[in-house]
Amino acid sequence: MFNLKFALSYFLHQLKAINRHGLHSPFVYRLVDEVIYDFSDKKVYTDIEKTLQPHKKLNAADKLLYRLVADWQPHSVNIISKCTTTDHIILNHAAPESEPTKGRLNGDTKSVNSHKAIFTDAAIDRSSKQAELQNVLATLQEGVMLVIKNNHQNHEAHALWKNLKSHPQVTVSVDLFWLGLIYHRPGQVKEDFLIKF
Repeated sequence: MFNLKFALSYFLHQLKAINRHGLHSPFVYRLVDEVIYDFSDKKVYTDIEKTLQPHKKLNAADKLLYRLVADWQPHSVNIISKCTTTDHIILNHAAPESEPTKGRLNGDTKSVNSHKAIFTDAAIDRSSKQAELQNVLATLQEGVMLVIKNNHQNHEAHALWKNLKSHPQVTVSVDLFWLGLIYHRPGQVKEDFLIKF
């Protein structure tokens, strides 16, 4: 729900956030330049919309989710807890060789690292997420991308996002307001990036 507190949160994010200029991380610069700021029209967006409910259109965050996962080219995708039908369809198109799977991860290294992209919606079913995501982060390794949708949707979602990005195993977080990204990159100094989107 778009309310005054949410609008203020968005305004403050935009005030503090940066674009690709001034980024000193080659990894994040490429992500911003080639993926996040790729606003070109793509046929796949129309293909996805054809499978949605009549008159349902992808918004900018939906298209961004597609680009991020497609760019990562995961061999598998895991959805933690619940997600919308639209998100599930987007993930299917973004990783066509990997049927997105729902369900709990057990937290061991083999399980976590066999899921190269992990997706969760912070605004849905928050009660069951915290412990499971902590298990994921405890064994997070390079090659895994964790995507948190709606990371500023409400107080609980924002608190979850802050808790996740502060985990010692997380070395890079990218806050796009509508989506948050978490990575473990060995050898990189821990950095939190606020990016305008």
